[in-house]
Amino acid sequence: MNKRLKFSAFLVVLGLTVLMLYGCGEGEKPAKQEKQVEQEEKNEQKEDPDKTEEVQNVQDTEKDMETSSGDSQQTRNVRVYYVDEQSGQVTGKNVEIKNENDIWAALQENAILTPDCHLLSMTLNEAEKKIDLDFDSATGERIRSMGTTGEIQIIGCIINTYLEAYDCDGIKLTEEGNPLQTSHGATYEGYSGVMSF
Repeated sequence: MNKRLKFSAFLVVLGLTVLMLYGCGEGEKPAKQEKQVEQEEKNEQKEDPDKTEEVQNVQDTEKDMETSSGDSQQTRNVRVYYVDEQSGQVTGKNVEIKNENDIWAALQENAILTPDCHLLSMTLNEAEKKIDLDFDSATGERIRSMGTTGEIQIIGCIINTYLEAYDCDGIKLTEEGNPLQTSHGATYEGYSGVMSF
C-alpha cells in the first residue's frame, strides 16, 4: 500500500510539472512570435529600403498628430486687437484660439493683416516673459503701406494681442529674421511692451 501511495504521489507531481512546463511554454510563444515578426520586418526593410522610409514617415506623422491633438484640445479665449472701420480706433474682441497661428488668422480676419501675410515663427520664453515673433516680408510690406498712423495701429494690434495672449511683458518683431523697419524710419530692434493709442 505504501508503494501505491508513493507511486500516486509521483504521478501527481509529474502531472503538475508537465502542466507547469506546458503553461510556461505557452506564455513564451507570443514573445517568440513577436521576435519572429520583428525579424521578418527587418528582413523586408533590408529588401526594400523605401519601405523603411515610409514606416519612419508614418511614425513621425503619428507623433506629430499626437502632439497636435494635444494642442488642439486646449482652446482658450484671448483678446484680438483690430482697427474699427467706423471709428478708426483700435478696439478688441475675444476669440477662441489654440495656438499662435490662430491668433495670426484672427488678425487676418479682422483686416489687420492680409491673407498673404505669413507668420514664420514664434518663440515664447516663459521664464523671461518674452516673445520673439518672426514674419515674412509681405507682412512688413503691409505694415509699411499704411502710413504713420496705420503702421502704429497695425504694430500695436500685433504686439498687444500676442503679449496679452501669452501674458508676456516684451515682444520682438522681426521680418524674415531682421529687425522690423517702418516706412518712417523706426526700427524695432529690442523688445516692445504694450502699446497705448
